[in-house]
Amino acid sequence: MHAAFRGASLMVLFVFLVACGERTEKRAQPTVPTVSAVTQVDMVDVPVTLTVPGTVISDGRIDVSSRVVGFIRRLDVREGQRVSRGDLLVRIDPSDIDEAIRQARAGVRAGLKDMDDAEKDAALFARLASEGAVATETLRKANVRGDIARANLDKARSVLAAAEAQKGYASITSPVDGVVVSVAMRSGEMAAAGATILTVESREVLLFKGFVPESRLAEIDPSEPVRVRIDTLNGTPFQGRVRGLVPSGDEITRRYEINIVLPDNPSLVPGMFGRADIVLGTRTVPVIPRSALIRRGGLDGVFVLDGETARFRWLRTGRILDDSVEVVAGLSGGERILTAANDTVRDGSLIEMTESGR
Repeated sequence: MHAAFRGASLMVLFVFLVACGERTEKRAQPTVPTVSAVTQVDMVDVPVTLTVPGTVISDGRIDVSSRVVGFIRRLDVREGQRVSRGDLLVRIDPSDIDEAIRQARAGVRAGLKDMDDAEKDAALFARLASEGAVATETLRKANVRGDIARANLDKARSVLAAAEAQKGYASITSPVDGVVVSVAMRSGEMAAAGATILTVESREVLLFKGFVPESRLAEIDPSEPVRVRIDTLNGTPFQGRVRGLVPSGDEITRRYEINIVLPDNPSLVPGMFGRADIVLGTRTVPVIPRSALIRRGGLDGVFVLDGETARFRWLRTGRILDDSVEVVAGLSGGERILTAANDTVRDGSLIEMTESGR
């Protein structure tokens, strides 16, 4: 009985040892991940840019005001209304202007009569003086009176012309094709000369207005195109050109205004916020495919090949360049990295490259 028990125990022990041996053998033969692509880190010349925040503005924002004083008889436009060049915006009550025109015309008529009378007197005294019937001094005074009458007539005609010109200012039309962005007065109110009645904003030319630091002014090349990204339009890029830098900076911020002409695009509206990428030059940096980036521990990195061993290395990345990523720190040109790694790849994994890899 003891012998049978001893034999069964030995059998159980043997099976246990065989199973442990199989597990040990499996641990001793780690799986080698297969990677389909390996690439070499390239050094590429990329543009050095200065990103400037700013706002889209209209180059044709016009404050419409009256040149005459009077009650506003008609003002039918409202904020947001589109207007065309020559459309009637405001009509001022012309009653006072009409009265001034009537008075001026009366003055012209009186001047004509006075001049006609003076010329007749001058002609009469000239004939009498030639016959010796009147003194020469009388003829001289008659000629002077004629000159004064002509001068008064010219003055009356000028007053009439000015009054008639005021008549034209009673009707105010739009100077540009654009949109009414604000209305400061309403019908029935008194318009004063020079006071803004409404504001029209032209969409013919749009600018991106930003401010650049004093330290970067010398690096800006106005002939280089500028890429402008608008936040509201999901960062859609628009290519613009530098129209000019305002040669007067803020004495506190030490920044200078820059104006960039934007393309004619209906999606661009004054007031939009965006960022302008101004090219200042180029620099050579490592660039890797975006597919090679792996997130581990909340940070981005890549698997770098050390012989046939993959070593995970965290990186500090920069801008995204189409399908590539700029590497600011962590990689050097010529190093080999995995362009794609599955979940089986770990730090220290042995890599077996397929024929498609390099």
